Amino acid sequence: MAQRSTQFLPQSQVKQMTGLAERARLSLARFAGVEVEFNIGGLQLLDEWIERHLRQFPHPSPNIMTLWGAFLGETFRRRFYGEWVVDTSKRKPQLGIFCPKKEHGLLFIGVMEQIQRRVQQGITESLTLYYTEKGIEIKM
Repeated sequence: MAQRSTQFLPQSQVKQMTGLAERARLSLARFAGVEVEFNIGGLQLLDEWIERHLRQFPHPSPNIMTLWGAFLGETFRRRFYGEWVVDTSKRKPQLGIFCPKKEHGLLFIGVMEQIQRRVQQGITESLTLYYTEKGIEIKM
């Protein structure tokens, strides 16, 4: 198994990610016309937002993808007591969340990698399903 090399984000970058996540939450609330929280319901709305966005703009900008990733990451961070990190073990560093597993260890949640899959492969890579699957893995 490959060695994972990670770095925790400095507090200034954590603050930036949480700010982006909050912007995404507010945008989702405007999109849906309801209050949105960092939970599975919010991720369902994010899946819908992404679907609608991709119909108009099949190649979303890096900024909008970062906004989506911030919301996904913040949802994991808040629910599973995670921390924002960068995985530097691959050629291209990956932004994500380290979540403590119930029994032992940490699980890396590659939020930006999942956003990329969601955009490229559509709803088959649903963020809601991903969150559910990873939540089960965290609790094991």
